[in-house]
Amino acid sequence: MRVKISIALVLLLVGVNAGWKEQDSRTQAAPLSLEGSSDFSVEFTDCVESIGVTLVPTDLARAYLPAQFILVGEGQPVTPLVVRTARCRGVAVNGHLPESGEIVQIGLVIVPPDGTGDINNYTLWYDTSHAHLATRLQQTGVSAQLVPTMVDDYDADDNSLFVRVPKPGTPSLALSGSVQPSLNPAGSFLANWWQQTSAGDVKMSTSVPVINIGAADLTLTTNGSLGQLFGGSSTGFVVLQQFNTFTSAHMEVSVVSP
Repeated sequence: MRVKISIALVLLLVGVNAGWKEQDSRTQAAPLSLEGSSDFSVEFTDCVESIGVTLVPTDLARAYLPAQFILVGEGQPVTPLVVRTARCRGVAVNGHLPESGEIVQIGLVIVPPDGTGDINNYTLWYDTSHAHLATRLQQTGVSAQLVPTMVDDYDADDNSLFVRVPKPGTPSLALSGSVQPSLNPAGSFLANWWQQTSAGDVKMSTSVPVINIGAADLTLTTNGSLGQLFGGSSTGFVVLQQFNTFTSAHMEVSVVSP
């Protein structure tokens, strides 16, 4: 069985009225030199993950998106934005020894550019505490930010989650709330995250062979351009909230267009 986020459900939900403010134009951190860049893979082990999906104004989101990508909410008042956090005991880049690491990804849900994946997102921000992963993504052209002091604290005793991205992460943010893990496997999942770079469109494709999907009640607080995008300093997740666990996942990072 494969787990899918229903695009039909998302399109239904993006028709909900919302009153957000306008935003300023986006700026990205400059990537490192592309010298020696090439496709690479990453193995993740023993991970906990939160997924939150909220809605933002489609006209504002469109300004963040290169023309070749299509928002799933195109033509609707609002469109989905995804906030993903993950903490893994093992992150092994290109066969190197695994080290623990945290990741926060924020992006807009898009129509699958190549027809693959259970969900496809355009990457707006990518933060990680894992130095080797950040460097390899930057060398491929992705505007990943290295934030060594990231916090991802899941307390199994009281089922609470607290995630913090301090500076130099931009935008800085905090995610907190209650979570409920599930012990029942829900099938496999394939998530594709995209970003246009100077080298071409980069695809970060993560395959999770077995994932346990639990529940969550989370709130995101932030400032700067992310807050301007959803129109305030905090937001919940009206479309979807999950707290997931998985023992392994495999990511392929590749430049798929010149």
